[in-house]
Amino acid sequence: MVTVPTMTRSHRSLVLPLALAAALGVSACGAEADPAADDAATTEEIAADTAEQAAEVPAVEDDDHDDDDEDHEDHDDDDDHDGDEDHEDHEDHDDHDGDKDHDDYDDHAGGLGAHEHGTAELSVAWIGTEVAIDLISPTFNVFGFEYEPTTDDDIAIEADRTEVISDAGIMAINSEAGCTLVEPAETEVEREGSHSEITVSWVFSCENPDAIEQIDASELFAAFPNFEDVDAQWISESDQSADELTPASTTLSLRT
Repeated sequence: MVTVPTMTRSHRSLVLPLALAAALGVSACGAEADPAADDAATTEEIAADTAEQAAEVPAVEDDDHDDDDEDHEDHDDDDDHDGDEDHEDHEDHDDHDGDKDHDDYDDHAGGLGAHEHGTAELSVAWIGTEVAIDLISPTFNVFGFEYEPTTDDDIAIEADRTEVISDAGIMAINSEAGCTLVEPAETEVEREGSHSEITVSWVFSCENPDAIEQIDASELFAAFPNFEDVDAQWISESDQSADELTPASTTLSLRT
C-alpha cells in the first residue's frame, strides 16, 4: 500500500498555482509552433518538477498531533481517576475515623453501654430526717452474669443475691443517727442486648438526723466481691461532695 503524503497549507499554496499554469500549457498543445509554445513547454516541465519535489517532501503528520491530544486526554483521565481514588480514600478514611469515633463515644456514653464490670454508682440524698440511697451496678457484680437467667440454678442465684443486696446492712448509716428502713429496698433489673444493670433503692428515716455522719458500705464489698470501686456522690440541704469507695476504703463521709 502506497501512502500519499499529506500536504501542508504552505505546500498547497505553491503547487496549485503551478499546476494551473501547467494545465493551461497542455491545452495550448497542437497550436502552430511559435516562441510562446516553447515557453509553455518550459513552464510545463517546471510545474512537473515542482510537483514531483512536493510529493517527495515528508508530510507533517496530523496524526502526531492527534496522538498528543489523546495522550493528554489519557493523562487527564488518569489524573481524574487518581483524584477520584484519592477522594474516595479520603472519604473512606473519614468514614472509618468517623465510624471509630462514633463507637468510642457509645462505649463511654451513659446507659447500659457505658458500664464496666467491677464498677458502680452510688447516689445519696439527705433531706431532713430522710436519707435516700440509690446503687446502680452491672448485674455481673451482683449475680455473676448479665444474661437473663433461664435455668433453675441461675434463677435461684438471682433471687438469693437480690435478697442479700436489699438488706439494710449493705448500706449502714452510723448508729448514732438511729436510722431504719422506711420500707423494704426496691430493686429493678434492666436488660439491653448483652448488658444488664440492677438498681437498688433504700430510704431511711432517722430519729437523730443531726448525728448523721457517714455511710459504711463494707458489707457490700464483703458480700459481693465482684465490686471493685464505687463512684459515690451525696447532697444535703446545705452541702454536697463526692468520693470513691473500694474494698480498702468503704466509708462515705457525709460531712465536709
